Amino acid sequence: MSADRVVQLHWEPLRVADDDGHAALSYPGISVVRRDEGEIVDRTWIPVGEEPTFADDEALITALHAAWRWARPAA
Repeated sequence: MSADRVVQLHWEPLRVADDDGHAALSYPGISVVRRDEGEIVDRTWIPVGEEPTFADDEALITALHAAWRWARPAA
């Protein structure tokens, strides 16, 4: 793995406001963050519900797999 490329996971709610910016909803989720030399180059947010489904699990596994392959390029 390159020391310059880092993958991080963050518990991060997604906040959504209406057009007026008044009412806001918050959805729990995990962000898979890719950093290259300290700069964020990609962020993928995956929702996490009270009762996660197989599809939720698969989405997270797919995002993690892609990020870790990016962090460790093939030789």
